[in-house]
Amino acid sequence: MKSSVAAAVLALAAILALAGLAQAKSYVAYISDSPASSSVYWVAKDAGIFKKHGLDVDLIFINGSTRGIQSLIAGDVSFSSGVGTAVINGKLAGGDIAIIHSLTNTLPYYIFGKPAIKSPEDLKGRSAAMHIPGTSADFALRLALKGVGFSLKDIKGVTIGGGPARVAAVASGQLDFTVGTEGEKIRGEKLGSRWLSTWRSSIFRFSLRAR
Repeated sequence: MKSSVAAAVLALAAILALAGLAQAKSYVAYISDSPASSSVYWVAKDAGIFKKHGLDVDLIFINGSTRGIQSLIAGDVSFSSGVGTAVINGKLAGGDIAIIHSLTNTLPYYIFGKPAIKSPEDLKGRSAAMHIPGTSADFALRLALKGVGFSLKDIKGVTIGGGPARVAAVASGQLDFTVGTEGEKIRGEKLGSRWLSTWRSSIFRFSLRAR
């Protein structure tokens, strides 16, 4: 956590200094699929680390990397977090943006859902609570499905939104399964969902965690 906070602050300080914004109020968009996903930015702000490096920063929450990158391209914010796929898509669409730093190099997502789903094969034909296209949760689900020979055509994807909303949709019985980070997995288990599997992007394999 300490190294991530320091790296994020230094990267932000460098880019704002180059833009001549180090002494002015700057708005930084943070993307948080889970309440804990972007804690590094709030730790840096609450601990006074931004201020220590001459940065006057206001943090703005935007639900979804795709929307965050759109705001960045539009000039609404000078700096934004976001999953790599959203940045790449924005660049391919003509946006003058670049990746300058990364907080994590894996996709720390789990697939969990109704207890009746006992294996990855049971996902076929089921309904999934999804985030908007281009977000890390959306990418993680697509990648995980590909890992077991499926695609979005093999499930019934329903766009719901951020992690808490997706967990609620599954826990209430409206949909069958979803993907989420550690916080959502724990919340889902408390509400009766079964932890099915985890996609480890760093080694590109889909592993079933039987219980």
